[in-house]
Amino acid sequence: MTNDPISLAADTAAFGYTIAELVADKLQNGYFLGYQHRDFCGMAMKMNEKNQFLYGELYDGTDFSVPTVFEDRGLFVAWLSEQSTASLARLEDDDFYRGNQVITRKRLLEFIND
Repeated sequence: MTNDPISLAADTAAFGYTIAELVADKLQNGYFLGYQHRDFCGMAMKMNEKNQFLYGELYDGTDFSVPTVFEDRGLFVAWLSEQSTASLARLEDDDFYRGNQVITRKRLLEFIND
């Protein structure tokens, strides 16, 4: 599940509004974007019971560790549309986190087409 940091860094094209809107639709319909296994599960996205969008590190498949909280869909879509595989690859973090189960264009496309 770890990606090559060089490949991740090369993918700098913004996801754009179409992908961001489709991800938001799926999250609002109760779907969850994240791996579910023991220990560190990488980066994930979901909606909480307050209809806020969450993005952050996931542990043990269910527990977010200090997620970024987007109060509404518009804020989440605006943020996600400007992101890219490179910007979400955690390339500036410690070796363990760099490219480790991060959100990529490929993961987003699989999520919205699933």
